[in-house]
Amino acid sequence: MKIFPVFIPHFGCPFRCIYCNQKFITKIEEPFFDDIKNRIENFCKNNSGIEKEIAFFGGTFTRLSKDEQRKCFELIKPFETEISGIRISTRPDSINNEILTFCKENNIKTIELGIQSFDDDVLTASHRGYDAKTALKSCELIKSYKFNLGVQLMPGLPKFSANSLKNTINSTIDAAPHFVRIYPTIVLSGTELENIFKSGKYLPLTMEEAIRTTSQMIQRFEEKNIKIIKVGLHSDIEEKYIVAGPYHHAFGELVRAEILKNKILKDFEDKTLMISSSDVSLFKGFNSKMLNDLKQRTKLKNIPIKISSKLEKNRFLFTDKQPDYIW
Repeated sequence: MKIFPVFIPHFGCPFRCIYCNQKFITKIEEPFFDDIKNRIENFCKNNSGIEKEIAFFGGTFTRLSKDEQRKCFELIKPFETEISGIRISTRPDSINNEILTFCKENNIKTIELGIQSFDDDVLTASHRGYDAKTALKSCELIKSYKFNLGVQLMPGLPKFSANSLKNTINSTIDAAPHFVRIYPTIVLSGTELENIFKSGKYLPLTMEEAIRTTSQMIQRFEEKNIKIIKVGLHSDIEEKYIVAGPYHHAFGELVRAEILKNKILKDFEDKTLMISSSDVSLFKGFNSKMLNDLKQRTKLKNIPIKISSKLEKNRFLFTDKQPDYIW
């Protein structure tokens, strides 16, 4: 699936969420539809024969007036035969039967809910304006209309705890979305969260906490066949806008390394470790952090490694074969 994103920063949002500054994240003040139309045309030409969707991100699409929504649909109309449908993002409290019927009539196939947390304490502290029950009900309603359901989660918001994480993981599994995006909370300039942080009333997750938390979420979701399509903010956000928090341009790779390391440690044998050639960068990148963690946890000075181009990404096995390298 290829997705062409059309960013409509804060459009339709009933208020500014304490953590949100879409204009910094997307680098867009307002969408220029003429320019977007040309880019969609090129996107369709370059991805001919591939399943694709046009997505409206960055605002609360279903809170736009129907006339404003129709303006967006008109933008896509010339390309309807070339795409599989439209994708939108919205809030859990902006979903009802009338809204979903209108979505169905206008070729929307995928709805992403910015839920952020399924814990009431976190939602209240973050001024989200709805509770976990509302979020779950919206998930159920969207699925009853046969839309593809996506859920966006933000570990590390105010009042985040081990208990809130447990509630969010369990409720996400209960909601059974088709996919999940995970964005550990970052303090951005120009937000209410920046003021709370500077007052000393909020501390974001450390990098290690964010990696560990996100890894735990992914492993639980994948056990239930819930797909993870995005981890961490995109890599080209300007760091001058980041006040605090666990931002890293390759956060997803750090998490993938953590998950693979934990699996290796769980099944560890004193033999040659065969890894996929696709995973070499996880062992040797980031100042060999993963490799050093493995050595420390296994109390070994060196680990015999064999690299296989036939082994799938994120797969490994222990073998009696001679190693290619001693790392």
